[in-house]
Amino acid sequence: MRSRKPFVIFWPQYFEVKRSRSDGRRIPKKFASEKVSLEDISKSAQNLGYNTQIERGYKYSRTWWDNAGRVLIDIKGKKKNRVMLEVAKEIRKIHTEG
Repeated sequence: MRSRKPFVIFWPQYFEVKRSRSDGRRIPKKFASEKVSLEDISKSAQNLGYNTQIERGYKYSRTWWDNAGRVLIDIKGKKKNRVMLEVAKEIRKIHTEG
């Protein structure tokens, strides 16, 4: 198995407003968005100055039937929850602009 350090995994399910906490949403609904793609997460993280890698074909364990993929983000020593909220706010900004 290859090492992912310093990258941390972010799944699109973390940011989707229609998912419950038990279905994988990790942020408050007021920061969540609809139909979050891998590109949305990657672009938002890059806008915030983080390095990212998109990995397609991976399945989130709570939604094993959904072939969504994941994004690896170099969080630069910050806490994952803090970075997750920053990315979620940036995704909402991107969705409202476009």
